[in-house]
Amino acid sequence: MSGEDQTAPTERLVSARWSERHPAGAALLCTGGYLAISLVGYESTRLRLPVAAVAVLGMGTWVGMLLLSLLVVLNLSRLRTSCGYEVVWVLGLMALFFLARPDAFAVVGRLVGNPARGREIAQLLKITPEQQVIGNIALILWAIFLGRLVSRVIREGKLLLPVAVVASIADIITVFWGVVHEISQKAPEVVETFSAQTPVAVPLTLPVPVLTAVGIGDFLFLALFLTVAVRYAMNDAKAVWATFAIMLAAPVPFVIWPDLAGLPGLPLISLAVLGANWRYLRFSREEKRALAFAGVLVIAVAAWIVLRH
Repeated sequence: MSGEDQTAPTERLVSARWSERHPAGAALLCTGGYLAISLVGYESTRLRLPVAAVAVLGMGTWVGMLLLSLLVVLNLSRLRTSCGYEVVWVLGLMALFFLARPDAFAVVGRLVGNPARGREIAQLLKITPEQQVIGNIALILWAIFLGRLVSRVIREGKLLLPVAVVASIADIITVFWGVVHEISQKAPEVVETFSAQTPVAVPLTLPVPVLTAVGIGDFLFLALFLTVAVRYAMNDAKAVWATFAIMLAAPVPFVIWPDLAGLPGLPLISLAVLGANWRYLRFSREEKRALAFAGVLVIAVAAWIVLRH
């Protein structure tokens, strides 16, 4: 079973929930809620409240922003759009992101060899700290439409398995030994700039770890996975709720290992999406052999990269 739709489109449309029949409207509502909670979160960091109140407000902000951001990804993954439409949105949202998150100009300036000019543009565009909120949603939307574009190369739903496994291994390597590790050590502001930041005001006296940032790559791949799931009539909603549950539990390693520098998010997302759609991932004997060979090759390359470090 490869995940093709076995139900008549009209029948599915009639029986679908409102959010499935009107994904653009649902995405707009979730985006509005995300922005509202974000503003409340930023304002709460400036208030002098009792420790318990700060903790509850901070955790509520984090959970709300996490859930709504995932629902935005889900609803926009359900849109039926053309490739050209998605390209226009990618370019427009990228421009909005750079305007709302001007520190990105400083990063680009450093990359092109003109850091002074980059910092000058960044300072010019910094108007208010609250524009960070717009930068967050622009980054999420930009990543979603990028993920939709990339998803067009996946021609079968069951191919989510090899794509997710390879991407997860690559994410683990880059976070602990590769490019992301180097950047987070030498220029952590770059990672922060290209992540959706959560304004969490949890007091230091409380051992309550939370994920205060989700990188653009995590949203991109989640959108890719969900768009493929929608296209091949797999379980997109279940995948999102599984992702939400596993990301709520993601801070636990920081309790066990307080010195943990970072946590790759893509393996967790892949685990949630694949687990929710496991019954759709059926391969022939020849395909299994090819996957096994490719898996051994990927593991060998990954081991070589890790051992070099």
